[in-house]
Amino acid sequence: MQETEFEIDRNAVRKYFVTTGILASLIPFSIILFWGLFILFAVGQLISIFLSPVVSLIFVLIAAFVLWLCPKQANNLRYRLEGNTLRADSGVFFFSRQSIPLERITDINLVQGPVQRFFGIWAMRIQTAGSAQCEATLYGVREPEKIRELILAQRKSIYGEKSEDA
Repeated sequence: MQETEFEIDRNAVRKYFVTTGILASLIPFSIILFWGLFILFAVGQLISIFLSPVVSLIFVLIAAFVLWLCPKQANNLRYRLEGNTLRADSGVFFFSRQSIPLERITDINLVQGPVQRFFGIWAMRIQTAGSAQCEATLYGVREPEKIRELILAQRKSIYGEKSEDA
């Protein structure tokens, strides 16, 4: 059985995951900060003096967790083509190992949002028959157009024209 592992730009994926993690952590931090300001104006300065270090500590803990977790997530990504199956491994606390038969793949979309564009990475969204959502998203694959064509060519060589090309 032939196995082709896809090369991933791990450094760019790490930076992307850290950036999006920090941005996502700013939302709860903003809510906490809003309530801190509300208490400041509603109750007075005495309570806000005690809450300010607590709010700062919470944000520092969230940021430290994100800075620890995101590089581990990027390091645990592994994508490969094994015969007639696309395999995608990911996760830190909950490890996910997906096996997607090439026969079920109907489309592969290449997506690049503004943060992904800044870091020069693409997300490959794998669409399968019988699923309304994408089956898997592959982040940071180098040369995504070539990988997309490789997967579709492998599917076509195994199953012929049976499946629609994306």
